[in-house]
Amino acid sequence: MGTSSHESNSPGSEELSGFAERLLAVIDEGRRTATYKLAVLLALMDCCAEQASPDGGAPPELSTRSIARHVARLYWPQLRPFPVAGGPVELRQITNKSATILRVLGNAFRALPNVGTWEAAEAGLHPDEVGQVLDVVELTVARYPLVRLQTIDGTPKPFIYDIAWGEGVTLRMLAAAGGGRVLLRPGAGGQLIRLAPLIRPLVELHWIRMVADLNGLGLMEDDLRRHLFGAERAFFPLPLRRDLRDLQSGRCFYCAEPLAGASAVDHFIPWSRWPNDAIENLVIAHPSCNSHKSDRIPGPIPLSRWADRLVTSGDDLAEVAVSTKWRTDRARTVSLARSLYAHLPTEALVWNSPAQVDTADPAELLGLLAPL
Repeated sequence: MGTSSHESNSPGSEELSGFAERLLAVIDEGRRTATYKLAVLLALMDCCAEQASPDGGAPPELSTRSIARHVARLYWPQLRPFPVAGGPVELRQITNKSATILRVLGNAFRALPNVGTWEAAEAGLHPDEVGQVLDVVELTVARYPLVRLQTIDGTPKPFIYDIAWGEGVTLRMLAAAGGGRVLLRPGAGGQLIRLAPLIRPLVELHWIRMVADLNGLGLMEDDLRRHLFGAERAFFPLPLRRDLRDLQSGRCFYCAEPLAGASAVDHFIPWSRWPNDAIENLVIAHPSCNSHKSDRIPGPIPLSRWADRLVTSGDDLAEVAVSTKWRTDRARTVSLARSLYAHLPTEALVWNSPAQVDTADPAELLGLLAPL
C-alpha cells in the first residue's frame, strides 16, 4: 500500500499531551498585545481541517495566502460596531495605535456594511480590491504573527510549523515559487485538528477578554466567573505579605533581587492548574517576575528553590499561617505539585526566569520533589 502524502492521524497520548501543553503556552503568550496571534492559530486549525486528504490527514504545508483568507474571515464580522449604552463603538483589537489588518478590512467593510461574511464580501468587491485587501492581510500575517507565534517569552520554540523568512519578508518573496510555504511539522496538523474542539473555545475566551480589556467593556460573564470560580483569587492581607517577605529575606522568590517598592503574591503552582491558596504555595515576587511567570509551570530552578524552602522553612511557613490566620496544608500542596510534574509531557514548556523557557524533563522535575 502506498504512503499518503498527508501526515499520520495517530499520535501517541504522550505526544498529543505535549503538543497541547505547548499550545496552551502559545495561547497565553498570544493574549498579551493583540488578537492577531489568536486569529492565526484559529486560521491554522481551519486550514488544516479544510485541506485534509480523503483519509482525513492534515496537509504537510499551508500557504500564507490561505491563512490570510481565514484571518480575513475571522475579523470581517467583528468589524461591526458593538452596541453599548452610549452608542455603538468600533472595537480595538491591538494595544498599538496601528492595526493594519483591521484598517484594510475596515475600508472594505465600509463599502459593504450589510455584508455579514468575508465570502460574501469577496463576491461583492471587485477582484482587484479583494486581491489588494488579501495582499495586506497576508503580508501582515507573514511578518508578525506567523514569525512570532511560536516565540515564548522571547525564545523561539517552533513546534507547529517552520517558515523560511523573518519580519523583513515582502509580498514578492511570498509570491515567488515556494515563497509562502508554511511547513507543518510531522504530526502537528493532525494534532491541531484533533485538539480544535478543545482549543477553539479557549482561544475565543481569551480573545473576548482581551477585546473587553482594550475597549473598557466590563462583561457580565467575567463577573460571574469570578463569583463562581474565584478568578480573582483571595485577598492577601498585609501581615501575610510582610511575613512572607521577611521569610524570603526581602528578596524576590524568582530573581533573588531585593524587593524595593511594590511586590506581588504569586501562586507557585499556578492557580489555573490547581486552585490552592495554602501558604506553602505562596511566594513573594517582583510584579514583573510575577507577570512573566503568569500561569506557566515552574522549571527546575524555581522548583528546586521552592522544594528547599518547604524542607528548611516549612515550620516557619506554618507559624506564619497561624499568626496571620491563613490556611496551611503542606500535604495537599506537595501532592498537587507531584501530580502536575508526574503527568507533565516531555514536550511541555517550563519557566525558569524571564526570557528563560525550557523543555520539561519530567523525571528531573519530579525528582526535585523527592525530599518532600
